[in-house]
Amino acid sequence: MRSLIVFLLILTQQKISAQQNVYTFNNGVLFTEAEVKASFDAVKKTIPPSLSLTAVIYHKTFEKDTVVNYITFAADKKVSGEQSPGFKMLYKQDSLFLLLNKKLPDFNLEELDGNKISSARLLGKPTLINFWAIYCGPCIAEMPQLSMLKEKYKDKMNFVAITENSAADDNLTDFLKDKKFNFQILENGEMYKKEIKIRALPTNLFLDKNGILRFIQGNYPLNGSSVPLDVNDKENYFTRIIEDLIKREN
Repeated sequence: MRSLIVFLLILTQQKISAQQNVYTFNNGVLFTEAEVKASFDAVKKTIPPSLSLTAVIYHKTFEKDTVVNYITFAADKKVSGEQSPGFKMLYKQDSLFLLLNKKLPDFNLEELDGNKISSARLLGKPTLINFWAIYCGPCIAEMPQLSMLKEKYKDKMNFVAITENSAADDNLTDFLKDKKFNFQILENGEMYKKEIKIRALPTNLFLDKNGILRFIQGNYPLNGSSVPLDVNDKENYFTRIIEDLIKREN
């Protein structure tokens, strides 16, 4: 019996050691730990000494013998006298990512004219849902680029924007007049945002034609100079995601 237990322990240890860890910044590209560390060291040199940089793994997926770690770098203000830590990855699950590859919870919200829209009406073709608010500068900044995506793909996708603001209290119609935002706008989405545990804005969710959440992104893609990527740029992963979802439909 003891020999059997030892044998099983050896097999378990071999399986664990055989697992390969790869890392992604949620842009469709996979990196090794060494590459993540090199990127961490490069970013650390660019931040002021008053900030401390941490590598945070916020989600994990398992594909056969590969563990895909979703990672980001978080910069926080140092406590007085605190020394900058070296490269170390911390795990802190982002609850929103637990919905990946599952059907997005249903919603029933209103357009600015009071017309009710349910998530069931989006089934049948892929959907991009943009979560935004009027106080969110990056949300407003990415509206023209998101609108270009809709112009590019037209009726091949649903393009929906959910805001926690309301037409009555925040005069959204006037606010949006000069924003060049052509998405279908749904208001009063605060409770739904909390339900699916969105913590930061903007958040962009990509669903397949069956309403399954396939990709979760933050801001519209930028280049190294913080300039928005053209919708036809090969490095634009929003475009790559949409192309992938449209192919799945066929």
